[in-house]
Amino acid sequence: MVALVAGLVGGLVGGVCVAWLAPDDSGSAIVGSGMVVGTDAPVGSAGSVADAAARALPSVVTIKARGQQGSTGSGVIVRPDGYIVTNAHVIAPAANGAGEIVVIRYQDVTEIPAQLVGQDPKTDLAVIRINADGQLPAATLGRSSSLRVGTPVIAIGAPLDLQGSVSTGIVSALDRSQSEPTGGGGSSQLSGAIQTDAAINPGSSGGALVDGNGQVVGINTAIASVPGAPAGDDGQTGSIGVGFAIPIDYARSIADEIIQTGHATHPYLGISAATVTKTDAAATGRVPGALIRELDSSGPAAAAGLRVGDVVTKIDDVVVSGANELLETARRHHVGDRVTVRYQRAGRDAAAQVTLTEQKS
Repeated sequence: MVALVAGLVGGLVGGVCVAWLAPDDSGSAIVGSGMVVGTDAPVGSAGSVADAAARALPSVVTIKARGQQGSTGSGVIVRPDGYIVTNAHVIAPAANGAGEIVVIRYQDVTEIPAQLVGQDPKTDLAVIRINADGQLPAATLGRSSSLRVGTPVIAIGAPLDLQGSVSTGIVSALDRSQSEPTGGGGSSQLSGAIQTDAAINPGSSGGALVDGNGQVVGINTAIASVPGAPAGDDGQTGSIGVGFAIPIDYARSIADEIIQTGHATHPYLGISAATVTKTDAAATGRVPGALIRELDSSGPAAAAGLRVGDVVTKIDDVVVSGANELLETARRHHVGDRVTVRYQRAGRDAAAQVTLTEQKS
């Protein structure tokens, strides 16, 4: 059994304990959000680790949040005017306004006061901002959608408060989904995460997972540990080569919404589903996909005519192979988007137009 342990606060979730952890401009472009988006992630090695790290290191900062408790984590400068993406759990001790957040830039010791722009505990993402003279070295953001298992990656952050640390590894798996514990007994959903064997430790939270071009492809968030393994004085364990990062495509969308509005929204289908595997399908006469077990009677899927017992097979042109894929595909859209949901009912294929609404709290 493996546990995902919170790098700041530990907890056991469903047999896996999730732990919060505590640029090359070639082909890049400034998008409407003011963030720099680069090329697709390289499948093989695009260059030396030293070169990729040198490009990314200036954009990775150390973050200290001080309140009744304190925490140390990492962050990524995503705009030259001072916007920084990190994890919500990193800034949690100061999120209620009773504390302070400070940023320490790479190869510097100066603590720069930071302002909380907004946070989204549901996805464990937050945006802060610092004021600095001149343009800051914003990271070039890659495209996590182009990652493949085996792609070389580099983790950068401040593990155990060791600023500007670099570790290497590969993408071990894609589309991992787990719940991670939050303060007060709640949880956030780590969905569609990138799994990597690059060493990630408490303090790495909010730091950068970069590709061979030095482009950010993920925000480091959680590590796994073995339940019962010896822990340090703070009760936390270190990396066992199973770390998780939020894909940058999703993180960029959430961060941009926070920058624009101060908060994030979450698309909602109003479906509770179970996975129909190929084996299940052969045994039951259904097709592989996401079997609708429950419907919110006031939700968008019900309004579009879907019923309990339907098996969703696609959203637009994306194949839905199970319940996790249904959730992930919906979350890649925005509130108000109109999507085509393809499904099978009683052996017949059908489609419905569904307008995504805001997820209920």
